[in-house]
Amino acid sequence: MCDQWKTDPDILSQELSNREWSSFIDSASRMHAAVIVVTGGEPLLRADIFDIIKYIHKKGIASHVCTNGTLLNELIVNRIKDSELNTISISLDSYCAEVHNQIRGVDCFDSVIRGIKLLRRTMPEIKIGINYLISKQNFRNMHRMIPFAEKLKINQIKFDPIRTNLMYRKKNLSSFGDLLFNKDDLPELYLEIEKLLHAVSKTKLLTTSSTFMKGIINLFKGPPYRMSCYAGYISCAIDALGLVSPCDNFDGKENLRDKPLEEIWKSPAFQHLREKVHNCSSKCWDTTHTELNIRCSGWRFTKQFGQILKEIHFYFS
Repeated sequence: MCDQWKTDPDILSQELSNREWSSFIDSASRMHAAVIVVTGGEPLLRADIFDIIKYIHKKGIASHVCTNGTLLNELIVNRIKDSELNTISISLDSYCAEVHNQIRGVDCFDSVIRGIKLLRRTMPEIKIGINYLISKQNFRNMHRMIPFAEKLKINQIKFDPIRTNLMYRKKNLSSFGDLLFNKDDLPELYLEIEKLLHAVSKTKLLTTSSTFMKGIINLFKGPPYRMSCYAGYISCAIDALGLVSPCDNFDGKENLRDKPLEEIWKSPAFQHLREKVHNCSSKCWDTTHTELNIRCSGWRFTKQFGQILKEIHFYFS
């Protein structure tokens, strides 16, 4: 589902330098940012990633890395430990090796599991999460991921439905193959989500909110549940070339190479993007933006208060 690896090599040479990322982190610190999430592509492929994480820590900001887990060997894990990374999440699309490998297109399940165990053994204090992308290939019996994650001594597991917007919006629909759901799949998907909700209610793992999981059906059945979107107000997305946008569903108009984040955040151009977010009709139902919106929406804040405290402990302890 992710094809960032197909990026034109000429574009790769235009990525922000270490100095430019450090300048951004300085801005984020002055703006009292709580957490910086480092993703990709595969962030552990970047040679200076550990220096960047160290600098985030130095500036008093929590750091989180999203990885596919295939590079978690002893050398990398020790460098992660030295960088003082707060939390890490690893993509794992099934408890079954055959299913995960089929989705990923490469035999990597065993190496990912070894990497998770190595992380836990080397860094008992680090908070580890699993990202599970729900697709037509792996939605059956996904409730079994809960005991599987518990056995691995995971702290968090997030279930996210496959989408064709946000970071996937420029992909050709035909390239999704048989990962996408159709309407005939929805009754069975609903039953599987009910099983998952029951399993989640019995675990101490930090996981996706019940409000979010119940809304997954509407994502495919439509229209999605509407709520205020705070993208661009409590968070923003910055691509590898320095463009700043409220979220992955819009292209940034201003670049960190031209002005610091504080100026972009207060600029008319970024406010115009916020207004586009407000009027957006895209079916966004993801564990980044939607879960933040659920937390910030009126009575849901009170209802979700216990989970919010757990999330604070996960990302900032």
